[in-house]
Amino acid sequence: MDYSAFDFIPLPVLVIDENYQVIFLNRKAKETYGDREGKCYEITHSFSQPCYTVENCPCPVKSIKEKGLESYHVVHVHQVAGREAYFYVVAGYIPESKTYVELHIDLSHILTALEGSRLNSQLLVSEGPIVFFFWDNSPGWPVKLVSPNVKDLTGYTVEEFLRGDITYADMVHRDDLERVAREVKTYTEGGAPSWTHQDYRIVTKDGKVKWVLNHTTVVKNDQGEVIGYYGYVMDITEKHEKEEIIRNLSDASPVGIFLRQGKRLLYVNQALAEITGYSSEELIELDDVLNIIHPKDRKMVRNVMLKRDAGIKGVERYEVRIKRKDGKIRWVQISSETMFYKGSPAGIGVVVDITERKINEKKLRKLVMYDGLTQIYNRYALEKFLSRELLRAKRYKLPFSIVFFDIDDFKHINDTYGHKMGDMVLKRLARLVKGNIRKADIFGRWGGEEFLIILPQLEDPAAFAEKIRKMVESTIFDKGIKVTISLGVTTYREGDTMDTILRRVDAGLYRAKREGKNRYYVV
Repeated sequence: MDYSAFDFIPLPVLVIDENYQVIFLNRKAKETYGDREGKCYEITHSFSQPCYTVENCPCPVKSIKEKGLESYHVVHVHQVAGREAYFYVVAGYIPESKTYVELHIDLSHILTALEGSRLNSQLLVSEGPIVFFFWDNSPGWPVKLVSPNVKDLTGYTVEEFLRGDITYADMVHRDDLERVAREVKTYTEGGAPSWTHQDYRIVTKDGKVKWVLNHTTVVKNDQGEVIGYYGYVMDITEKHEKEEIIRNLSDASPVGIFLRQGKRLLYVNQALAEITGYSSEELIELDDVLNIIHPKDRKMVRNVMLKRDAGIKGVERYEVRIKRKDGKIRWVQISSETMFYKGSPAGIGVVVDITERKINEKKLRKLVMYDGLTQIYNRYALEKFLSRELLRAKRYKLPFSIVFFDIDDFKHINDTYGHKMGDMVLKRLARLVKGNIRKADIFGRWGGEEFLIILPQLEDPAAFAEKIRKMVESTIFDKGIKVTISLGVTTYREGDTMDTILRRVDAGLYRAKREGKNRYYVV
């Protein structure tokens, strides 16, 4: 069971199992008693009996009748930081988890303030961030008791509350009153001994709006009827204002922001909704956030999510494709980090749409790697691929061949028909050869009228060269132009470098030219 919500209660809260082992302390309890999780419950014993009636109690508890608190039978005395501290203990049993939950309210400062006098029916807290209320269980929740520091919180005095000039319900913000009333009704009818409300707003005497945290405890008479409620109310306006600042910054951010736990998104901002094409509500309702990730990128995202869910810290940046609601594919860059939300690991991150950058990168890559005239690989790209094949051949013993060819008497075509027609021949020849090679083959323009083909693991490069030669020879270009090509062919030899293999294939081309052109020569 997740008890992390108890960390928001500004009073010590302890959870004890049936074997009297402490299984959870909230932050305030750890500050008060130290971290005792997993240890025997020695702070106090079971609340099923008043401590002061138990003989030989192993806990540091003693009778407190002399303090005038005998009517509060669940009051324990502890040694805290070398001093004697009195705690009013509100306790309850949770059958589902077989655990006991205790709320400890420190009364020591009250007893000190009232030394030598009787408390009678009033509990007075003169200062501090927590305001004590006792509300009558009647319409409007009239205030029957309240601590003097109520004026700091509400602007109203104790007397104004006790006279009935204002009820507690009058002070609750009208937009929150229905919810608060519903919570009181639900928990009371459900038999809950105490609960912490969702944060709500109050309106002070001078019209200011404040956010409060309110822990309420049920008070019953001897017949078990609910006669009223104790409430411990704390001003948390500053916390909410900081959250609102963060929320406003998030909403104004041009980049997407999300909080994810498990497969679900817990928070998204408007920018993320615009990037994905879904509304914020639709994103929150997704059963699995991976559904909007491109199938080919889901493994990468899932691996990052597993790190976040394991609580592993460290920023991760990665680029993936998402599928928008309208079906369009967009590229995004995600930067995420691990945080803890409600006691469990979660992933928080930002999402930037990089689709335009990817398009520009693709265009730039095309400019760098492709020949502008023929739209096949250029010399720079061919050198890169040739270097890769040489490395594979050396490392894995994978053979490859290369074919180097040029157009015979190409200058004559330019001189006779013009350079525009010469460009047409180059483009048509490039399309012709590209359409008649394997997918694994690499074809590009080396420069001018020279072309290079890299043939990975081809058993008979000579037959391939002859096929290309015949195909070009039988092709009629525009204006009835016919051309032929001469080809040099060679295969990788152990110890080859880019320089040696290129010099060898160039020598083959030169030999084919010298022997009459329109032929190939294997070196």
